[in-house]
Formats: sequence, structure tokens, C-alpha cells
Amino acid sequence: MSTPDSIPALSTEDIAAITGNLDEVAERARAAARAGGRSGEEVRVLLATKTQPAEKIRVALEHGFTLIGENKVQEIVGKADALADLHPETHLIGPLQRNKVNHTLRHATCIQSVDNLALAEKIHNRLEVLETTVDCFVQVNTSREDSKFGVAPEDAEALVAEVRKLERIRLRGLMTIGLPGSSAEEIRPSYADLRELSERLITAGVLPAEATELSMGMSNDFELAIAEGASMVRVGSSVFGARDYS
Repeated sequence: MSTPDSIPALSTEDIAAITGNLDEVAERARAAARAGGRSGEEVRVLLATKTQPAEKIRVALEHGFTLIGENKVQEIVGKADALADLHPETHLIGPLQRNKVNHTLRHATCIQSVDNLALAEKIHNRLEVLETTVDCFVQVNTSREDSKFGVAPEDAEALVAEVRKLERIRLRGLMTIGLPGSSAEEIRPSYADLRELSERLITAGVLPAEATELSMGMSNDFELAIAEGASMVRVGSSVFGARDYS
């Protein structure tokens, strides 16, 4: 594996563990899609790289996984140079403060966490200056937990309708963070609710017909999310191991 001189090399064992995990996750995602009557290629695996060092992310990118997501703008910025030669598709999957829109648009190709009109307008205004566009998802709090970001499901239609008017934002679909639970019966409803909301908004003409993507599901429940229609799952710890918050 070739790396810039400033990035320490991983051991052969570490590389083998990551690539083995990647292959296993990819096959599980394909199998879950096929079980739901879809092509195994219809679900994309986004690698959630929160707290993960650039050398681990490089292993995944060089193994053929091109889609990564960060929760924090400072991590996107901090790793950008170390990964630039591999040209990853980088999404912001965590909350975005309006004062960090500038930094985000320099590096992220998609913002998955748009959950209010003021933020969407801030993004659009900056895009006007840059004369460019960006992809976005509207984040919906289908689990209705106070601790989570996202527009309430009953307010999603109004927000989507307003965001759609912003010509420099390309709506790709909806995103949610599922309810953490110990059983499928607890977890699945928050994913089913997002799928049903998406179908309703597309049928009503509120979401563009092409904005069918559903970003939902993480390491511990992505197969359930795929069963409920996820087109993108966000997987981190099952590939890279436990996060280091030290």
C-alpha cells in the first residue's frame, strides 16, 4: 500500500483485518439487498470514519471503497490533504453549524444533515458565491429522540418543499439515525417510517422523482435498514474497530 511520507504505515495484520472486514460488510449488504428483492449493487456502503486515522481510511479507499463520511467538519478538513490523492467521495453525516459551511463546501461533496431552512439557505448563499452546487439529504428524526438532530417527520414535507426551491442544492433523498434497540421490533419502525415518508413525498411531487435515496443504518443494524429500503448504509466500527476518543 502506497502512502504519503507523512502517514505511518499499518502492519500487515492491521491491513488484513480492515480489508477482511470490508469484504464481509459488503457481502452482508449485498445479501440483505438480494433478500429484499433488489440487486446486490443497489446499496452503497458509506464508511463512517469518525476518529479514524488517515492510514486506516487509506486502506479502505485502496481496497475499492470510495465513499466516506465524517461527523465533524474539523475531521473532514484535518484528513483532506492526507487522502486527496485517492479522491474519496466525502459526505458530512453529522450536524453542521452555520459558521462552518465554508469549510465544509471546500471538501464535502454531499451534506446529509440538512434539518432546517436557515442552514439550507446559508449553504445556498455560499454556493451562489462559489458558483457551484452540492448534494444534500434532509435529515429526519424518525426516532423522535430529543438527543438527536433532524426535522420532525410531520415537518419534513414543508422543509423539503422549501429546500427544493434552492437551485444550487441537489436533493438526493432523506437520512435518519435509527432508534437504538435490542431487537428488530424496536429498531425497524424508524427505518420503515423514513421509507414511507419518502414514498409519500415523491408521490405528492414534493421530493423530486429522482431523490429516492435513503441513508440509514449503521454497523449494528444495517441489514435491518436495507430490509426497509436503505440505499446507503453508514458503517464504521464493524470495519475499523472501536473508535478511539482519547
